[in-house]
Amino acid sequence: MKVISSILCVLLFSFHTVSAEAFDLTKADTHDRMTYHRAIDAAVWAMPYMCFKFWRDALMDQGVGPNDVAYNSKVQDWRFQTATPNNTTPYIHAYWNLDKGPVVFEMPASVEGIGIFGTIMDSWQRPLDDVGAKGRDRGLGAKYLMVPPGYDGPLLADAMVYEQETRFGWAILRPIIAGGPTPENLAKATELTKKIKVYPLSEANEPAKTNYIDVWGKNLEMTPKMDGNIYKHIHEMINEEVVLERDMIMMGALARMGIKKGEPFEPDAKLQAMFDQAGPEALEYMIDQYHRELNPFVFEGKKWSALVPNGSRETEWSYEFPSYYDFHARGALYYAIITSVKNYGTATYYLDLAETPDGVWLDGGKKYKLTMPADVPVKDFWSITTYDLVTASYLRNIDKSTIDSTMKDVKKNADGTVTIYFGPTPEKGKEANWLITDPDRRFFLLARFYGPKPELFGEDFELNDMERVK
Repeated sequence: MKVISSILCVLLFSFHTVSAEAFDLTKADTHDRMTYHRAIDAAVWAMPYMCFKFWRDALMDQGVGPNDVAYNSKVQDWRFQTATPNNTTPYIHAYWNLDKGPVVFEMPASVEGIGIFGTIMDSWQRPLDDVGAKGRDRGLGAKYLMVPPGYDGPLLADAMVYEQETRFGWAILRPIIAGGPTPENLAKATELTKKIKVYPLSEANEPAKTNYIDVWGKNLEMTPKMDGNIYKHIHEMINEEVVLERDMIMMGALARMGIKKGEPFEPDAKLQAMFDQAGPEALEYMIDQYHRELNPFVFEGKKWSALVPNGSRETEWSYEFPSYYDFHARGALYYAIITSVKNYGTATYYLDLAETPDGVWLDGGKKYKLTMPADVPVKDFWSITTYDLVTASYLRNIDKSTIDSTMKDVKKNADGTVTIYFGPTPEKGKEANWLITDPDRRFFLLARFYGPKPELFGEDFELNDMERVK
């Protein structure tokens, strides 16, 4: 009898395994095809949400709780796995929730040579306001008060008040460091960072001591992993958060897939098989939309495109237009970036490059070169940074991901141009101008221009495409 039971168990396990592996969209009936495509839509819709959840969960893994302030005592390296971070200034993180009432976010005033700039957001990454230097308080310091919808209780004198529609809110900030991230300047930035405070309004008269946690060198896995498990994370998040009116239709689609607020999430093998394919396909869709479809190309006949799709500035990054919500464009955008901004300024200009001139994704197993023009019209400097195409974050286990115009060891050509090389193994004599790639991964570039001059946007300036090197 035990033998028969064991055989039955094996057969049942084998049946479910085969069923899970055998899902084929081309052979699926109408119901399954609809479920599969709903799952892709749901993953795209949830991308900004998932960015917050994975970001918060990674901080929680390092002991960072609500109202704590996490910071990097040095400029972060590849272990900071989030979408397209820069590696010229250290990031600062904080999050809170409104379960016990309004929350105060207190920014310190800038000091000589050091300011802090960033954005406070809700859990959908909709910006409430920019704060600090170049933000609402212009570096003078201020208190920002987040209140729940319909709040009519006491306020805080001299604090700026914002209605936050979601339970959770968060902030990503960076020091603005005159003179660059020298050890001395980083120490000053840390000192200023430790004057940021987050506390409940109910404790405004005597705030509890803020915890400051150094996360430099910690492995922060903040990039949403777009496999079949992403639907479990979506279920967890909709049960943690309020449902916005704009998302009621998506709640109906999620319910059709067994993702319901207040109910357990228990997909069977067949549904999980659909999720296992839909998650990665949703990611490929967002990759393609971001790099090839939505972002306008900047130079005629070239593959360089703008950092953000049209609609970001017009809707203050919410993509909530008067007559519709473009969650497809918003999902694609937040595949590629972390944190919004209320007022997209002119202090920095970004461009994206992910393809060869003939439209093939950049391949980390091949060699390329990019020649930067001489005398790029910037007040400060330009930089080129490599990112993994799938995660939109730093290439793992590779320390150097950026070459910029301030690096003294970078060699210039006789005409003042700079040739940057890409590939898995640097060639002798070109190491200073070489950015190492992962031979098993696709990658893309961001060009950053700090202090762009008007000529950067003129007809006489353009960047070269990537060239294949054999």
